[in-house]
Amino acid sequence: MSLTACAQGQLSPLGETLLGKQPARDLEERAEALPYASLVAKQQGNRALLIMAHRTGEHGRDTYWQAGDHATLHLRDGLPLSTAGFEEVLLGRWQSAGDAPQHYRVHAHWQDRHGLEWQDVAQATLDCEPPEPVEMPLTRITLERCTERLDWQGSNTSSRGVFWRQPGTRWIWGGDMTLWPKGQRLQWQVARPWWSDAENTASEAEQMTLLNDDASP
Repeated sequence: MSLTACAQGQLSPLGETLLGKQPARDLEERAEALPYASLVAKQQGNRALLIMAHRTGEHGRDTYWQAGDHATLHLRDGLPLSTAGFEEVLLGRWQSAGDAPQHYRVHAHWQDRHGLEWQDVAQATLDCEPPEPVEMPLTRITLERCTERLDWQGSNTSSRGVFWRQPGTRWIWGGDMTLWPKGQRLQWQVARPWWSDAENTASEAEQMTLLNDDASP
């Protein structure tokens, strides 16, 4: 996946930032000025501001983030699931259960710049550190730093990714990950979040209802 995606026609300022066509602007100031949910992303030295274009799925778990040239990043539960409009494309990245919550499998399906499709599966180990204050583009917040170690079976390689998670809610505020074996690293941070305290309260109420149902005779 590359941030040198091809675009047609004249680029908006957002697309120009994504493609590195102009000197870097202050993306944090731009994110603060816009009333939309946004991410600051970085890859191969290029930084971009991505705006949330769509939200769907159960509890709004799927979010779609778009740059000015229509390059798109799809997050599920705050982690990359797929991309579109790049030279190399993530077609899917998902987890399946292992023998413990900290041990699971990561599946990756991607397309290289020549149009060839590839798949691989990794054994994953997750280790989260105690929460500490972290600087995000528009705020300072206490987060857990979680390290995901991946041993890819098909390519016989290893990689390591990091994401920052809010305790309790488990909202993910950012990450620094290789999305498939030997792929380019993608870094992103939430500038303006798309969730709300009301959503968290509703989620906690739902979990409590499930627990009460399970406890009923």
